[in-house]
Amino acid sequence: MAANVAGEGNKAAAGPASLHSKTLLKSEPLYQYILESTVFPREPDCLRELRLATASHPMAAMAASPDEVQLFGLLLEMLGARNAIEVGVFTGYSLLAIALALPDDGKIVAIDFTRES
Repeated sequence: MAANVAGEGNKAAAGPASLHSKTLLKSEPLYQYILESTVFPREPDCLRELRLATASHPMAAMAASPDEVQLFGLLLEMLGARNAIEVGVFTGYSLLAIALALPDDGKIVAIDFTRES
């Protein structure tokens, strides 16, 4: 997953409560440092835009965290995954990250119980 995003808007872009509820970290400054120094600079523009749109959703806490999504992509690339399935799509943030990590001839199946998000 290549990227080119840096700078403006990233600090507030982590979400309504910057320290994502799913993280093991309990230190807000450490989590912000990780996001700003390693996650956001490597985030593709399309993922950044979707993350920002998802952050304004009333149910934003359901979304995967940016660091989690980047780890998924790295693991998929390391495994050489060609196919993936995502159960529970929400806004498609992690789905897009998975799709970007798959090769050009890869296939992803997304399953959700509703078309609304």
